[in-house]
Amino acid sequence: MSDAPDRRYQFDSFCLDTLTRELRGGDGAGPAIALNTKAFDTLCFLIENRHRVVSKDELLASVWAGRVVEENNLTQAISALRAAFGASAGDHRYIVTVPGRGYRFVAELRADKVPALEAASNTPVAPVAPRWRWAILLGALLIALALFALVALRQHDAPAAQASSQAALAVLPFRSLSSEPHDELIELGLADTLIARISNSTTLLVRSLSSSQRFAGPTRDPLDAGRQLGANYVVDGSFQRNGDVVRVSTRLLAVRDGSAVWSGTFDEKIDRVFTLQDNIATAITSALAVKFSAAPDRSPCDGANAEAYRAYLTGRYQLDRPTAARMQEALTAFRRAIDLDPTCASAYAGMAAVYRTMAMVGDQEPRKVFPLGAAAVKKALTIAPNSAEAYYSQGFIQFWYDWDWAGAETSLKHAIELNPSLAQAHMAYAQLLRDAGRYDEAVLHARQAIALDPLNPLINTVASQVIESSGKPGEGRQGYEKALELEPDFWIALRARSFSLMQKGDLAGALADLRRAREICADCSQVLTILAQAFVLSGDRGAAEQILNDMEARDRAGYMPATSIAAVYNSLGNTDEALTLLERGYDERAVRMSHLQVDQNWNNLRTQPRFQALVERMKFPAVATQ
Repeated sequence: MSDAPDRRYQFDSFCLDTLTRELRGGDGAGPAIALNTKAFDTLCFLIENRHRVVSKDELLASVWAGRVVEENNLTQAISALRAAFGASAGDHRYIVTVPGRGYRFVAELRADKVPALEAASNTPVAPVAPRWRWAILLGALLIALALFALVALRQHDAPAAQASSQAALAVLPFRSLSSEPHDELIELGLADTLIARISNSTTLLVRSLSSSQRFAGPTRDPLDAGRQLGANYVVDGSFQRNGDVVRVSTRLLAVRDGSAVWSGTFDEKIDRVFTLQDNIATAITSALAVKFSAAPDRSPCDGANAEAYRAYLTGRYQLDRPTAARMQEALTAFRRAIDLDPTCASAYAGMAAVYRTMAMVGDQEPRKVFPLGAAAVKKALTIAPNSAEAYYSQGFIQFWYDWDWAGAETSLKHAIELNPSLAQAHMAYAQLLRDAGRYDEAVLHARQAIALDPLNPLINTVASQVIESSGKPGEGRQGYEKALELEPDFWIALRARSFSLMQKGDLAGALADLRRAREICADCSQVLTILAQAFVLSGDRGAAEQILNDMEARDRAGYMPATSIAAVYNSLGNTDEALTLLERGYDERAVRMSHLQVDQNWNNLRTQPRFQALVERMKFPAVATQ
């Protein structure tokens, strides 16, 4: 940001204050307009560089400094700004889109409120280097403060504490009160660390970072955030550094009435933060003996080594938005974390999740990637025998590759026991229960996954697929719409919605969704199989046959799941070839075979002896009846 003494900009009826980080209407007298952190920073950067067109790459490098993001993040920030101004996409009173170049802020600023600028300057604002050391030290203090908050919760509301298995806590990203540009690692990383410590050490349900991070920014309403996250309590905190002293203020609020259950402000020299944290943790471990268990030894990538921690967070961010390319980026990030910290069990568990996902969304050969995933799980559990994330990954491998139904259920239930707040474990268990025909149980865990991570597009989509296929199509479709509201180009949700649209007879809508999903996932077979089916239903067999030819060519050149090719043959009416390919899918241990018993795409084959023989060979658990 600019170092000009006057940090207020006024244009039209708006006033932007970069010191308080607020955008207000009514010439500055109106209420603060809600903007997330990145939209606010994008606006500041555009205004400070209003004398020129700012490229998309420069905005991404400056506003998302050091993060792996895509252009869609910037598009969403611009859309949020236009919505805040009450402008439509084609309204260029404030921000002009320059095709092929970038964006420019064009609203006229009031001269008496404009900070001085060097008129001839064309120098981009350089990203500020992360302040790793004090950020991680702050993490230790904030962990302690959150645990202190749990003590206060127990004292303030004994019934809620006694029923903490039902209570839910949301930890919002911490807000910086400093006037200088912030580092997102501090805001999100510290919240993530708190979430991990609390959810692994108590029976209190804690909402996931992927949902709570949507409320980053100075103008948020913590109670509204808590309500949207379905939490009973919300932790709202801020921090400010003055020389070598850090001031941290934290509030624990009851969402139902906004009362402050606990609040505290602490000043401490930065080199004594760990000592303070140790003293607080020792004191409260005894106070929360029933609810809090001593944390296991933590590796440096859990926060002490900032570079390793950042690499781990980068990998996990990519996992929630799976494409073949992103899985490669996630794998690189997790390997980086392990290079920096060979004891990083979380990164090994993340690698296992990547390998499993590569088989599903990246069309990688199962016999190559799943053994790598199993090796990563083994390493993670050797380092951290009680890693919920490792048991969750192990359960998915047993489910999708080993076809060890009992073993998968044991692993996933154990992951949930270790960390009841792990939404991914509930989601995986819901899928396993659905495939076993235990639909009522499946829906319960699917709903729990959504409740734990309500603003995560992946959780909303996959859990809603379970709900829809368990006989609740309306609820499932609502989940797809919620996912697409959160992330309009989320290809897995587009794919899921397209299947629902086809069932309703809306082939035009389904084809539109599938064409966009195909582009985003780079011709992944998960989309191509449904697209071929939609083409056949619309009467365009030639387009479906072209997809089949392309898939078979890819199979000859490398690998394409036999089950995906089988689905296209089945759509075209060639059931003999579809059955032959399903038999090959069994030999390949193709992922889709694990859903064979309940996958509706094979309903026309269920009376065929060859299909029945395949189901018998899979040794599925007996399907329960509703």
